[in-house]
Amino acid sequence: MLQVGKVVKREPGLSQFISSALLAALLSFLVPCMASADVLSELARTGVLRAGTRADVAPFGFRDENNIPVGFSVDLLDRIRVAAEERLGRKIELDMTVVTPANRINKVEDGELDIICEIATPTWEREAVVDFSIPFFRDGTRVLAFRETLNNVPELKDMVIGIAEGTTTGSILEEALPGVQTLTYPSMDEAFAALRSGEINGIANVGVILLGLSRQFAADQSVVLLPRIEPLSSEAMACILPQNDSAWRDFVNATIVDLMQGLRDYRGDYMQLYDQWFGRDGVLPYPMDRSTRDYLLRGDIWAQ
Repeated sequence: MLQVGKVVKREPGLSQFISSALLAALLSFLVPCMASADVLSELARTGVLRAGTRADVAPFGFRDENNIPVGFSVDLLDRIRVAAEERLGRKIELDMTVVTPANRINKVEDGELDIICEIATPTWEREAVVDFSIPFFRDGTRVLAFRETLNNVPELKDMVIGIAEGTTTGSILEEALPGVQTLTYPSMDEAFAALRSGEINGIANVGVILLGLSRQFAADQSVVLLPRIEPLSSEAMACILPQNDSAWRDFVNATIVDLMQGLRDYRGDYMQLYDQWFGRDGVLPYPMDRSTRDYLLRGDIWAQ
């Protein structure tokens, strides 16, 4: 038990000097160990970029016929890998890990991964333990339902809506539709399976992800995205980065800004990447509107 009493002042003796010396020696050993190497230094040393993405959010990240993660986010990570090779003057390998909404923040916070690019939305709560890049995509939260469901449950606020664990979707729904009933699932794939079984009336996420899921799992059924006109919220998507590594964050941001050169005229590397996955002949046609283009361009805040 801690007891508080009279403070007795003593003159420093030999034992105190020895203790101080030992403490100084211990700190001189611990401080370098506590300050872990930054990502760029580790990349230069190991030649391995430890990256993560989702595998249940086509076309951002999904598995191909060989069970290998592919998609817009995977290609973005590869662009960052190539830029690191050019910066460091050595070959960099992309070591890809599939993450979930529930574990993605922890994997970066704990130092297991150097970067995760998928559909993560920056929040202040997450910013307390990780950092984020500038946005590389933007979309709005909606609810997908089968068209026939509207015959029995026409109002969005009366639906039972499935969401993925570890996402911001639940709080967005509660703010936009107070009292709405939600059920949480480990992944969007499982949420969609629950939708097909009739366990829930709809599933919520950003619109482009919902369209991708409908094409993947319900191409034979008519679906609707609700609300029909304005989304429930506008969400930016950014890469998750380690806390307190400004050199790595600056490098990733500079890479994204460089990719977006020419975007104002719908040209350049970013549009080439976008069209591959979201263009007219892409995996999921999802034209970029002018407001989204202008929003992404505002991420370049650095003077030339």
